[in-house]
Amino acid sequence: MSTIYKKPRIGITTWRRDLPTFLGEKTDLYTLGEEYVRCVIEAGGLPILLPHGPADNIMAYLDLLDGLIVSGGGDIDPLSYGEQDQGKSYDVRRSADYFEINLVQEASKRAMPTMGICRGFQLLQAAFGGKLAQDLHAIYPEHPKNEGDAAYILGQKHRVDLEEDSILAEIYGSTQRQVNTIHHQCVTKAGDGFKEIGWSEDGMIEAVQSQSDWFAFGMQWHPEKMEDPTEQKVFDYFIRYVGDQVLRGDRGGDKSYFRNGC
Repeated sequence: MSTIYKKPRIGITTWRRDLPTFLGEKTDLYTLGEEYVRCVIEAGGLPILLPHGPADNIMAYLDLLDGLIVSGGGDIDPLSYGEQDQGKSYDVRRSADYFEINLVQEASKRAMPTMGICRGFQLLQAAFGGKLAQDLHAIYPEHPKNEGDAAYILGQKHRVDLEEDSILAEIYGSTQRQVNTIHHQCVTKAGDGFKEIGWSEDGMIEAVQSQSDWFAFGMQWHPEKMEDPTEQKVFDYFIRYVGDQVLRGDRGGDKSYFRNGC
């Protein structure tokens, strides 16, 4: 007898933007960088893109999924984390914030493995009472600025120090990383139930992980956009964890994942 193991289904949030197409200069689109999809596929997962929508879609979405990645995108509206707008946030959509905050809160109730990247890291904290700086350079003036052409921005690096017993130190096999800088806001207070596990040289919070049994963590940098092949380890580890959890049936995994045959 043999067991056929299907790929873990990984939901990835999308970025809603007005972009030029043949239909007009501002076509309303749900978008996602292809790197997310490629990294999930290379790690053995099945990527499923999640457009925003009414909150009553969230349960149905999560019923389909085994793991969740909250991706990068526009800034979070300061009102979504209880602050007044200082006019320094860009490309905000409160409807996206509302949807994604409810999405990760429900994921936490289900103990669904969750990873947040850049905006997703910030959103993961905002969903649980965390706070952001709307202009990180007002606090960290020496931090690299998100300015210049795309090649320059993608090429900028800064050091991150990781807590020795953290999930990211385990993943990378190191407590120090050189990471990219594709952000102008930052987390100033971790969300309830999370602990800080990574910091830039100037003290900015760069990574967190859940303190509970919920397997959840986030990072301010974009591992999917880095040329360093060791960044794929983040996706490999996450999706392997998701697959093992489904295999064990810890979430009451969908039995269609297994089929006995001769």
